[in-house]
Amino acid sequence: MSSTVSSTPVPPLGQPSLHAVQVLGGGSSGSGVHVRSLSAGLVARGLRVTVCGPWSAERGYGFTRTGARFTGLDALTGAGSMASLRRATLGAALVHAHGLRSGLLAAVALRGRNVPLIVTWHTRVDAEGARARLVGLMERRVARAAAIVLGASSDLVERARARGARDAR
Repeated sequence: MSSTVSSTPVPPLGQPSLHAVQVLGGGSSGSGVHVRSLSAGLVARGLRVTVCGPWSAERGYGFTRTGARFTGLDALTGAGSMASLRRATLGAALVHAHGLRSGLLAAVALRGRNVPLIVTWHTRVDAEGARARLVGLMERRVARAAAIVLGASSDLVERARARGARDAR
């Protein structure tokens, strides 16, 4: 049996651990399973993890069972969710948002802070007319705010680059 050793450093005992925040919409398109897996791996490596999203995602995916904390966001818009997300990201070493709306919420919540934002685009948002223009504006705002945009497919990576992402993979 082989074992894998992580190269991720774990803080020495008594040292505060790094804090990673995951921001999630409803958890569809596989993002809920993805965030649960990421959270479990980060917690196992000694990081403090907070998952922010709707309570339905916590009920469905059980992020707290991985050792992560959970902050409920009643909606992915609104002052209450923004305030909750700003509090949850205080002292975070990085924030990883999953999806366009979550990425936009995180970008606004982190405004004025020096916290790296990673955004994963799991799916393409298809829209027409005025909504397509709004989606394009959202994509540009998120792509430019993120330190890294990860795409679940090559077309999403190209789309992020076209929207101004500094680093898209």
